[in-house]
Parts: sequence; structure tokens; C-alpha cells
Amino acid sequence: MSAPRLRRPDSGFTLLEVLIAIALFGVAVVAIERGRIISLRNVVESERLAVAVQLGSAKMTEMQIKYQRLLDKDGISSAYGEETGSFEAPYAEYKWKAKFAESKLQMGGDQLVKLLQTFGIDEEEAQAQVESQKLVLTNLNKMIKENFGELQVDIEWEQFGRARSFPLVTHLTPAKPKIELTTEAEASP
Repeated sequence: MSAPRLRRPDSGFTLLEVLIAIALFGVAVVAIERGRIISLRNVVESERLAVAVQLGSAKMTEMQIKYQRLLDKDGISSAYGEETGSFEAPYAEYKWKAKFAESKLQMGGDQLVKLLQTFGIDEEEAQAQVESQKLVLTNLNKMIKENFGELQVDIEWEQFGRARSFPLVTHLTPAKPKIELTTEAEASP
């Protein structure tokens, strides 16, 4: 068995040791730089999203006022519409779409049964109550359809080669709701 070789105190690193140290240093630098780039992208993305939220909030307020006036003047279905545009500098890269349409809100019999069950009513009794109140449910859905409009504003922009968007949704009702009750129940949706 040979004796282990001891290093002399004045000897340097071998070429292999130096190359391994350089490679490890290179890997660490690449990992740190990658983390820095990801961090910078996240900052830019957060800033762009914050701008989109502010622009969207302002555009939503503008569209609410516009469509509420149309709704109050001419009725809900005559106010339905869609429009698009872009913001002025320095936000010209942001686009917007606004759409006022029939609301998607609707209360179905199955939904009402589940709601009643959350209040502790068993399923059979909940179904019996819903069945006995079909006319009320029909009128409720009719009033929602005739008095609720959905306003959606989408803010769109491109970031790092990807299309991005931020949607905002609210519901508008006329100042004087239209209420015409029916006397015939419809099958629950």
C-alpha cells in the first residue's frame, strides 16, 4: 500500500481543481442571473397589471355611466351594445372592449335546492318547496332577465410576446324596474 501524498505548503491548485472551481462559479452566476431576470419580469408584469387595473376601473366607470343613461332612457334591451377602443398615450399599447348584454344570472330549481340544503333542509323537503314555488321562481328569473344587464369591460395588452387581458364585470338595473308577473310556471332550468 502506498502512502498518501501530502501537499507541500507552497504548491498551488491543479489545473483540474481550477477548472472545477470555474465551472461551479459559472453555474452559480447563471442561476443568480436567471433569478434576477425572473424577478425583473415579475416587477414589469406587476406594474403592467396595476396600470391595467387602473385603466379598467376608469373605463368601467365611464361605461357604467353611459349604459345606465341608455338603460334608463330606452329600456334594457335597447341599451345592449358593444364597443372597442384604445387608450391615449402613454397607454396606447392598452386596448379596451366593453359589452353590455343580457345577464347570465338565473336561478334554477337545482340551484335553489342546493341553497336550501345549505340551510339544513333535507333534499326531499327542499325539492318539495321548490316545486311548490315554481311560479315564484319563474317570475324571479323573468324579472332578472328584464331588469339586469351585464356590463363587461376587458383591458387587453401584449407583454413579453403574450396577449394578456384583465376583465371587469358588473350588473346594471334600470332606475325604474320593469315588473310584469306571469301566472304560468315554466319548467325549472
